[in-house]
Amino acid sequence: MSTDVAELIRRIQGLPHDKKRELMQILPSVLDIDPEDMAWLKASEPSFQFWDNPEDEIYDRLPTR
Repeated sequence: MSTDVAELIRRIQGLPHDKKRELMQILPSVLDIDPEDMAWLKASEPSFQFWDNPEDEIYDRLPTR
């Protein structure tokens, strides 16, 4: 990972929750992600809901790379 990307990630992590949500709204257009791709991602979200349970919460706290 480049230093620039690491710095962006660090700064994003420091944002308040409402600013992160605002960023999520505009990020697909900033990254030039096709709206159809975003629609497919959104449509797939329910298929992962079975992992949203108390037994699997420990995995939510694992550090990312």
